[in-house]
Amino acid sequence: MILSLILALAVQEAPQDELNIEVVGRKLAAISATVSQGAGGKLGCALSESSGYAKLDEQLCRTATACVRKGARDSAGVKACIDKRKPALLADFKRSWRAGQ
Repeated sequence: MILSLILALAVQEAPQDELNIEVVGRKLAAISATVSQGAGGKLGCALSESSGYAKLDEQLCRTATACVRKGARDSAGVKACIDKRKPALLADFKRSWRAGQ
Protein backbone atom coordinates (compact mmCIF):
# COMPACT_ATOMS: atom_id res chain seq x y z
CA MET A 1 0.00 0.00 0.00
CA ILE A 2 2.73 2.48 0.94
CA LEU A 3 4.77 1.54 -2.12
CA SER A 4 1.82 2.17 -4.44
CA LEU A 5 1.26 5.58 -2.78
CA ILE A 6 4.91 6.52 -3.28
CA LEU A 7 4.77 5.43 -6.92
CA ALA A 8 1.58 7.42 -7.47
CA LEU A 9 3.19 10.55 -6.04
CA ALA A 10 6.31 10.08 -8.16
CA VAL A 11 4.22 9.77 -11.32
CA GLN A 12 2.27 12.93 -10.45
CA GLU A 13 5.40 15.02 -9.89
CA ALA A 14 6.86 14.44 -13.35
CA PRO A 15 4.06 16.19 -15.30
CA GLN A 16 4.22 19.20 -12.96
CA ASP A 17 7.98 19.48 -13.54
CA GLU A 18 7.45 19.33 -17.29
CA LEU A 19 4.72 21.95 -17.05
CA ASN A 20 6.99 24.29 -15.07
CA ILE A 21 9.81 23.83 -17.57
CA GLU A 22 7.40 24.47 -20.45
CA VAL A 23 6.23 27.71 -18.83
CA VAL A 24 9.83 28.86 -18.36
CA GLY A 25 10.54 27.97 -21.99
CA ARG A 26 7.66 30.10 -23.23
CA LYS A 27 8.75 32.96 -21.01
CA LEU A 28 12.35 32.65 -22.21
CA ALA A 29 11.22 32.75 -25.85
CA ALA A 30 9.46 36.08 -25.22
CA ILE A 31 12.36 37.80 -23.45
CA SER A 32 14.55 40.20 -25.38
CA ALA A 33 17.90 41.59 -24.31
CA THR A 34 19.41 45.00 -24.90
CA VAL A 35 23.18 45.41 -24.78
CA SER A 36 24.78 48.77 -24.12
CA GLN A 37 28.36 49.92 -23.82
CA GLY A 38 29.47 52.20 -21.02
CA ALA A 39 32.08 54.94 -21.22
CA GLY A 40 34.84 52.54 -20.17
CA GLY A 41 33.86 50.09 -22.89
CA LYS A 42 32.21 47.64 -20.49
CA LEU A 43 29.12 45.95 -21.92
CA GLY A 44 25.88 46.01 -19.96
CA CYS A 45 22.71 44.05 -20.48
CA ALA A 46 19.05 44.68 -19.72
CA LEU A 47 16.27 42.14 -20.20
CA SER A 48 12.74 43.04 -21.29
CA GLU A 49 11.52 40.98 -18.33
CA SER A 50 12.77 38.34 -15.93
CA SER A 51 12.37 34.63 -16.50
CA GLY A 52 11.77 34.31 -12.78
CA TYR A 53 15.11 32.57 -12.33
CA ALA A 54 18.16 34.75 -11.65
CA LYS A 55 20.66 32.20 -12.96
CA LEU A 56 18.79 31.87 -16.27
CA ASP A 57 18.54 35.66 -16.58
CA GLU A 58 22.28 35.94 -15.95
CA GLN A 59 23.03 33.32 -18.61
CA LEU A 60 20.81 35.14 -21.09
CA CYS A 61 22.64 38.42 -20.47
CA ARG A 62 26.03 36.71 -20.78
CA THR A 63 24.85 35.26 -24.08
CA ALA A 64 23.72 38.67 -25.31
CA THR A 65 27.03 40.35 -24.46
CA ALA A 66 28.94 37.44 -26.03
CA CYS A 67 26.92 37.93 -29.22
CA VAL A 68 28.00 41.57 -29.36
CA ARG A 69 31.64 40.64 -28.66
CA LYS A 70 31.47 38.14 -31.54
CA GLY A 71 30.33 40.81 -33.97
CA ALA A 72 26.55 41.24 -33.77
CA ARG A 73 26.14 44.98 -34.25
CA ASP A 74 22.46 45.67 -34.85
CA SER A 75 19.35 44.60 -32.96
CA ALA A 76 18.42 41.99 -35.59
CA GLY A 77 21.87 40.41 -35.40
CA VAL A 78 21.87 40.34 -31.62
CA LYS A 79 18.35 38.88 -31.57
CA ALA A 80 19.26 36.16 -34.07
CA CYS A 81 22.37 35.26 -32.10
CA ILE A 82 20.46 35.08 -28.80
CA ASP A 83 17.56 33.13 -30.31
CA LYS A 84 20.04 30.59 -31.65
CA ARG A 85 21.37 30.03 -28.11
CA LYS A 86 18.01 29.96 -26.25
CA PRO A 87 17.36 26.21 -26.78
CA ALA A 88 20.70 25.39 -25.14
CA LEU A 89 19.94 27.77 -22.26
CA LEU A 90 16.59 26.06 -21.74
CA ALA A 91 18.25 22.62 -21.86
CA ASP A 92 20.74 23.75 -19.19
CA PHE A 93 17.86 25.07 -17.10
CA LYS A 94 15.98 21.78 -17.51
CA ARG A 95 19.02 19.77 -16.32
CA SER A 96 19.45 22.03 -13.30
CA TRP A 97 15.73 21.88 -12.50
CA ARG A 98 15.74 18.08 -12.58
CA ALA A 99 18.89 17.95 -10.47
CA GLY A 100 17.07 20.06 -7.87
CA GLN A 101 19.14 23.21 -8.15
